[in-house]
Amino acid sequence: MMRRAAIVAPVRTPSGIEGGALSGMPPEWLASTVLSAVIERSGVDPMRIEDVAMACVDGGLANGPELSRLAAHGAGLPFAVPGFLTDRRCGSGLQAVITAAMMVQTGAADVVVAGGIECAPDSTVRQGDSARIADLRNAEELARHYGISRAEADEFAAASHRKAARAWRQGTFAAEVIPVGVAGEPGWSAADVEGTGGHRILRDEGVRDDVYTYTLAALRPLFANGVVTAGNMTAHRHGASACLVVAEERLDELGLTPMAYLAGWAAAGCATATATLGAAPAVAKVLGRTGIGLDEIDLVEVNEGFAVEVLALAREWDFDPQDRLNVNGSAIALGHPVGATGLRIMTTMLHELARTGGTYGLEAIALGHDHGIAALFESAAAAPITGTPRGARFHGARPARRFGRHRA
Repeated sequence: MMRRAAIVAPVRTPSGIEGGALSGMPPEWLASTVLSAVIERSGVDPMRIEDVAMACVDGGLANGPELSRLAAHGAGLPFAVPGFLTDRRCGSGLQAVITAAMMVQTGAADVVVAGGIECAPDSTVRQGDSARIADLRNAEELARHYGISRAEADEFAAASHRKAARAWRQGTFAAEVIPVGVAGEPGWSAADVEGTGGHRILRDEGVRDDVYTYTLAALRPLFANGVVTAGNMTAHRHGASACLVVAEERLDELGLTPMAYLAGWAAAGCATATATLGAAPAVAKVLGRTGIGLDEIDLVEVNEGFAVEVLALAREWDFDPQDRLNVNGSAIALGHPVGATGLRIMTTMLHELARTGGTYGLEAIALGHDHGIAALFESAAAAPITGTPRGARFHGARPARRFGRHRA
């Protein structure tokens, strides 16, 4: 029987906006910072860590191929830890967790660090945005196909900011976000940060509590007479996230406390056509494999590449977007550090799952307009999934459960 892969001490840095405090930070330092936080939070003996699965969507970084190794050494891991990079577009961070989990499940390793980082130069980010025309056109097609208005998309975007701002006010993010030391002058060093020459970034730079639908309505659509604007889609940001992935049978021996287990995952595509829902096939596949229905899931996190994309998925599933979906905001407010996004979403979701006493959390990310990736996590307090999967479905056989609403 395959071993269960436990998720331990997931954390993230604040997300940084273009031109913000994190823009000039060397990526290996940002990655080392988040890896060090995982080691400190978990209390794991660094000598027991066997590998580092690092996600980074290379933005022309000089040390890209060596980033995981540099981050590992910067975090104080032994030189025997090799490290490697993985890339699956917007789902790269989630793929790092999945790859680490597969290593643990198959017995190739007992303890692996999974991390994601994005700190590409701002000019590279802008060049990358120019390649998103197909995704933009698909978003407009989704809006037309599902009858999503500009006002609905703007309201969803404004709600993302409101929810994230509320989470900061109420201290919800306190357990998952680690402060990052930065310096104000070019050519800074670690010594500058530790001394008086630097300061710390404590919260997401892009979250705003003064975003309203009437302010978003003033923005011009990216296509003539379109729905998508710069305000109701995500922006690329800087940031990092990481966690430990550990074999369940080693937890007691290592003195580690799990937050959740990976229950299942899937990546899937669909035929290129008009108005495709990139994440939908992967979600159907993972629910079919695990036999869990959407009505049984306590939290649903869908990456907010475009507001209309998330709203279209909700309509396809006959799912109220105010019910269990992105309850603390997501990429529109919290940013989209591409290499870290998948792991950032997981980190936020698992902390909320633990805080609210939920059992299952589903994460879904479109990897473009025609394919996506999804993963199902179960709380460490829940009984493991057993029995034969009941096939792909969105509604289970259990009686309907009543869920509390999270006000936007």
